Parts: sequence; structure tokens; C-alpha cells
Amino acid sequence: MTDTIQLTDAVTLRVRDTTPDRVDVDATYAPHGSRPPRHSHPHHDEHFEVLEGTLRVVVDGRQQDLTPGDTLDIPRGAVHHMWNPTAAPTRVRWLSTPAGRVEAYFRAMDARPGPLALAGLLHEYRDVMTPAGPLARAFVTLVGPLTRRSTRSGRAFTAR
Repeated sequence: MTDTIQLTDAVTLRVRDTTPDRVDVDATYAPHGSRPPRHSHPHHDEHFEVLEGTLRVVVDGRQQDLTPGDTLDIPRGAVHHMWNPTAAPTRVRWLSTPAGRVEAYFRAMDARPGPLALAGLLHEYRDVMTPAGPLARAFVTLVGPLTRRSTRSGRAFTAR
């Protein structure tokens, strides 16, 4: 199993360590990354430390830019999203506590699911990540159960 995960087009993770208590990753945010969807985590907290570059974060509607040495704690349930708005890469140490199924979710995202498959993934991992927008939540609730995990195809999810 590789220790490098392509979470999105703009975010690459390197798994440092996983225990039942936490998932510890180094994240690299590509320059001029797109703003990801707002979301929350129902069962884990997150801690970020910016190592280099700038990370723009919005937590519960408040925006701020974090630079090297800055830290941010996001409690479970807080609606947030983050990205790199600058021309240089951003590196961040990211801890999720407790670990739960966070690393499994990251690895499932590495399969780069399309919209229908993503709904299935988000439905399956609703204990890890919940979209904040009402339309996205409705889509996951309605379409997610119609997809299933595929163990034969090599893809994370396929339509039923």
C-alpha cells in the first residue's frame, strides 16, 4: 500500500502515521488550487500546521490565510474548506483525531471517483465527511445508496 494519496487534483497526501488515535499526514496543496466544497466531519477533529506557503481557510464562515508556523484546530461539526490561492505550493501537517476511517476515506478518494461514484463514496463514509451544502447533501442521500463498492473492477465505486 502506497503512502502517497492523491486526494484531489490539487491536494496530495503523504501518510506519516496512522494509529487508532490519529491519522498524521503531510499535505501538499498545488498552486492556485480550486476552492473545494464546504464540509464537516461528524466524528473527528482536525489540526493543521502550515510548514510552507499560504493556506486559505474558511471555518464557519470566517476566512483567514495561514502562513508558515500558523496552526488551526477545526472541531468536529465545524463547516470548513481550504485551498492554496497563491502561485507557490503549500505544505501542511494535518492530524485527524481519532483516526476512525479517515485514512480509508483518503485512499478511496485516491481512486478519483466521478460524480455518481463520489455520491456513493460520501454515503459510505458519511461518518468521516459530510457535505455542507443542502443540494450536495440531498444528492448524496438520494444517489449514494444506489452505488456500491466494486472489488473486481479496480475502481472505488460503480453504479448498481
